[in-house]
Amino acid sequence: MKRILLSVAALAMGATLAFGQFGFGITVFDPSVYAQAIAQVSKLAQQYNQLVQTYQMITNQYNQMLWMAKTLPGNLARFRTVPTPWFLSGATNTYGSTGGWIAAINTGSNAPAGYRQAAERLLPYGAALSNVPADQVDRLQKHYATIELTDGANENGIETVGTLRSNAPEVEAAIQSLENDSLNSDPSYNTEIAVLNKINAANVIALRNGQDTNKLLVALAEQQLIDAKRTRDAEVKAINTHIQLVGRGQAILNGQSSNWTAAMLDYRL
Repeated sequence: MKRILLSVAALAMGATLAFGQFGFGITVFDPSVYAQAIAQVSKLAQQYNQLVQTYQMITNQYNQMLWMAKTLPGNLARFRTVPTPWFLSGATNTYGSTGGWIAAINTGSNAPAGYRQAAERLLPYGAALSNVPADQVDRLQKHYATIELTDGANENGIETVGTLRSNAPEVEAAIQSLENDSLNSDPSYNTEIAVLNKINAANVIALRNGQDTNKLLVALAEQQLIDAKRTRDAEVKAINTHIQLVGRGQAILNGQSSNWTAAMLDYRL
């Protein structure tokens, strides 16, 4: 700043010496030159102040970067947790009827065959359906459909659970790798980009786990819908029976109770 003021003084003194038109050496004060010198000095002062502010800002940013680059003191391994292992389903297989179920619910493969092996077989009515009274066929078919829907939902649930269990080791390995990198004190694992990559990886794993949770919830919701259908069918059956009783009950009772005396009197051994 002192150099700038000295330059201004030199400019002011050098710019004000001139000669008069009559040849006498006199000092002439030129206001325009002086004003121009003052403007230049003011501009230089502004630039100097701006440079000081820029320097302070860069210094603060640098100090902040140094602070952000510091890792937690001590051994980061103290934050390591013990994972809970996945437990596979198991059961005895005395008569060879549970092996397929256990294999399917642990791996997700061949779930329909494993389910049918352990569940009671549902037989078709076939030609016997023609022997059912016409007013009962529709109700019988709806009840049959409920059982078929239950079988489908159960098979889907077994496949979903089995697939989650089958993929669990790979998911656990990815989480373990992310934990190892997160607890590593090596500076190369703690750069800004490295930390952001670890955060992104954690978010992706969380999304995967959330998606798996949604799949389980969908399987449970499907089973609940079938249970709701079963309850609804039972309630509808009760209401329809009551409607029949209210509308035709008296006529049915009269038909069954008429001519009892004559029938008893006419009875012969």
